[in-house]
Amino acid sequence: MIKNLICSLSALSVSLCVAFSGVGIVSANDHGKSVEDTLIKEKLLLDTNIANKWYKVPTKHIVTLETHYGDVVIALNPALAPHHVKRFRKLIKRDFYQQQYFYRVVDGFVAQGGSNESHTPSQGTDKLKAEFVTPLSSSAVVIEENDMFAPATGFLNGFPVGIDSARNEMWALHCPGTVAFARNSEKDTASTEFYIVIGQAPRHLDRNMSVIGRVLEGMEVLQQLPRGPIENSGVIEVPSDKSQIKNSYAGNKDTSGKLYYIQLPSHPEYQKRMKTGQTLNNSFFHDKIYSPRPIDVCYYQTKTSSTPWN
Repeated sequence: MIKNLICSLSALSVSLCVAFSGVGIVSANDHGKSVEDTLIKEKLLLDTNIANKWYKVPTKHIVTLETHYGDVVIALNPALAPHHVKRFRKLIKRDFYQQQYFYRVVDGFVAQGGSNESHTPSQGTDKLKAEFVTPLSSSAVVIEENDMFAPATGFLNGFPVGIDSARNEMWALHCPGTVAFARNSEKDTASTEFYIVIGQAPRHLDRNMSVIGRVLEGMEVLQQLPRGPIENSGVIEVPSDKSQIKNSYAGNKDTSGKLYYIQLPSHPEYQKRMKTGQTLNNSFFHDKIYSPRPIDVCYYQTKTSSTPWN
């Protein structure tokens, strides 16, 4: 039936920060302003401070899902699960997900999409070997030691990861907005179905699923999807148009040249936010007896934007 390893797991909401679209020339009257805006944008992109504070997502690592409620833009990260990322991009290029559905949606947990295994098996949809962990990258940055589910947690180019330096391993975390492949109980059974975390972080799935990326834009779209009945593990027996993946695109659907960035933990805004979370050094907090406190990277995620700032 469906890939339902996560169907039997109980659900434990943080939305990602997104921004507005890029610059484009609108009309002859706006030509001067548009040129000026473009020059400002180009200067921003050449600013080395921006490069040190933001990860520019390569266009080839962006995919877009068009739904009844709007678009969901996803950044893929081949460093986490290269074969699964490659499969996802190929399926999107083949229009595999077009006219399919988010057929399983559990409030506070995940939105799961695909064909619900109703497709005809082929070489392009065969089962993949699990990619739960990967060798530790020198680019991974530790934010917190002794996490509840990992020796350390941090980020790889803005993607939240668990880190075990003793084992020389890292793996993606199941934070809100995480995108991963679904599977059956056997580890090497992922093929086409995917899910997106739309609620609290189900960290019990860490190191047990092949994670391919995170949502850049459109978490509010996913939150509007119809929910399935809890007694049926969130599976919608007869999905409507409101659950449909109308189209899918490899790259950015926006043709204006819009770019996407993921904030790096070295960004001053993130550093300030993280420090406040640790020390509660804010007039809102009155009881600070247990500070400094550990940081939950899934709550203190790096932000996403199409207009990076210093």
